[in-house]
Amino acid sequence: MTSERYPPREDLEVAFQAVRRAQVPQIPDVVLALRDELTRPEPRIKVAADLIAQDPALTGQLLKMINSPLFAARTKISSVQQAITLVGLKRLTNLVTADAISRLLGANDGAARIVWEASMEQARVTVAIAERVPEVSADEAYLFGMMQNVGSLIFADLLTDYGTVWALRNISAPDDLLRYERAALGVDHATVGFLLAGNWRLPEPVALAIYHHHSDPVSDLDEPEVRALIAISKLAHYLIALSLGLHEQPEILAYRDAAWQELSIRDDDWQTLCEQAMQGGWSH
Repeated sequence: MTSERYPPREDLEVAFQAVRRAQVPQIPDVVLALRDELTRPEPRIKVAADLIAQDPALTGQLLKMINSPLFAARTKISSVQQAITLVGLKRLTNLVTADAISRLLGANDGAARIVWEASMEQARVTVAIAERVPEVSADEAYLFGMMQNVGSLIFADLLTDYGTVWALRNISAPDDLLRYERAALGVDHATVGFLLAGNWRLPEPVALAIYHHHSDPVSDLDEPEVRALIAISKLAHYLIALSLGLHEQPEILAYRDAAWQELSIRDDDWQTLCEQAMQGGWSH
């Protein structure tokens, strides 16, 4: 994949046709309204809290998520207003978005289920890394980790053999997976993911990181946050490969080395992550 900042128009047009064929469900209005509120010069906390409170199921899931070991709040959070005060509106909106996407896409079966479960593992490992580096918040890392392979969910719906190809190539030979996708549909999952991120109004750094998460190099991307998300993704990829005994592949070692150059991660933290990977212990 090239390291051009945005996908070429013709690639986006092919991605759009793929998304239309797969009939991707629309993200809930409450999420779009929250993201719109975030773009205001002075976002209104009460408006945001009221939006979330309109959906009791969303409120319950949000509080469950924010109090889970994955995000380890220092004090028990019992209301949306308290969550906004303690966590901040931007982070809370990212968590609401992640929960909505999880409910939207997590009910798949067959090949799509394989992709989704792998995406959730990627999200958990991404958070574990983000907690140990200063460049990215855990909520944004979680949203990105969950979304970076959303294009593969689309392909699982369109290609009968995609689940098999994904299982064989996603971890050990990601470049081969991209080539297969382009040959089969004229576009890869990173470009489709970028399109969906834009449609769902995800933060631009997340959308750009989705598009470039397999790119090398990414040094010409100006935003440190985008580069950090990509580096965290590559370290997560390496750690998952380590847990499966596939980490000695040259492509995977290159992922690890590229990420090391970008992130400020301590040796003892890295050792802990590697031990956790080898023990298969990512928090659910």
